Amino acid sequence: MYRSLHLKAFLVVCLFLMSSCGSFSSLSGTPVTDEEFDAAVEQAHNTLGTLRGALLSPQPSYDFVGLKVRFTGEASFEDIWTEPVDYFDGYYTTRMIDGILLDPSLNTERLVTIPLDKVLDWVIVEDDGHLIGGYTIRLSYEHMTPEEKEEFLKVTGYKID
Repeated sequence: MYRSLHLKAFLVVCLFLMSSCGSFSSLSGTPVTDEEFDAAVEQAHNTLGTLRGALLSPQPSYDFVGLKVRFTGEASFEDIWTEPVDYFDGYYTTRMIDGILLDPSLNTERLVTIPLDKVLDWVIVEDDGHLIGGYTIRLSYEHMTPEEKEEFLKVTGYKID
């Protein structure tokens, strides 16, 4: 039950960030540029080995392991955090921790196979709030005002280096 509450808190924060800032902007600080977002995604891709290692050998300190995935429709897209459960040959199997509007069949708890080109980011949240990875989260955080940063850390319990 404790883990479930942490996942729900993580989802609330992610939804807050997504609804407040969209995919490429920040809250009311300075906007995130496409170039900055692309660089964060590239950094995430360059460090995916850390996530794969965490899947093979999860540590007791891991409170949440997430994979941010882009789901695309005809004219729109949704960037959603999922819970990776396996990796094989360029594909992640992830558990949906929230539904998406583009495809109502992709509801909570459903397992989905995701190719690497749809992966945007990954994160490991340790039980003390320390983030490993989370490059798009860090980018959004960098663009927040000092007041927003304070509230974000208070709500999430994250520790961002």
